[in-house]
Amino acid sequence: MLIKRGAEADIYLIEWYGRQAVSKVRKKKQYMHETLDREIRMKRTLHEAEMINMAKRAGVTTPLLYFVDPNNAEIIMQYIQGELARDLIYQGFRVEWIAGMMGTYTARLHASDIVHGDLTTSNFIVHDHDASDARLVLIDFGLSFHSSRLEDKAVDVRLIKEVLSSAHTDVFDGAYSSFVQGYSGVLGDEYTARVLRKVKEIEQRGRYARVV
Repeated sequence: MLIKRGAEADIYLIEWYGRQAVSKVRKKKQYMHETLDREIRMKRTLHEAEMINMAKRAGVTTPLLYFVDPNNAEIIMQYIQGELARDLIYQGFRVEWIAGMMGTYTARLHASDIVHGDLTTSNFIVHDHDASDARLVLIDFGLSFHSSRLEDKAVDVRLIKEVLSSAHTDVFDGAYSSFVQGYSGVLGDEYTARVLRKVKEIEQRGRYARVV
């Protein structure tokens, strides 16, 4: 069953050896040469699987990988039952905890020189959100890459800040503050201050470009 159609890949809910699972299949680009397209989809599939495993080793909860088929550009992974962080924040449910954990996860990635590339509240799932041992799960590593550059990490933080300020205006101040606290709890105040200064610099560049 198709559950999400994306620009790069489609997501299906399937059964895998008696359990629910998710199949992510990268789509063929009809405008691209067939051999080149196949090679790109194969490399991106393997790269995403590698990034998921590396994120897990960095201490970030991600879906378990069941099967990777580079020839068909498919990843089969654990189906996470839960609510999107986006929806729970809309409802005002455990906002500070969710935002704080998002900050913690982002910092753990950055500490391992992993940039997620698509940090939005739609890419975090809260499993068992009503339980005392609720877990946050980070998904969709299709745009992730390795980088030690401060600017790349600041772009990650700027994106989640932008999402919180535009989609979750009512709770932005508390949510972003909790995100920063979670981030600094892993990487420390000094490094966090450097990242936030770079975020501000990127924002100022954007404002200047729009004015010009």
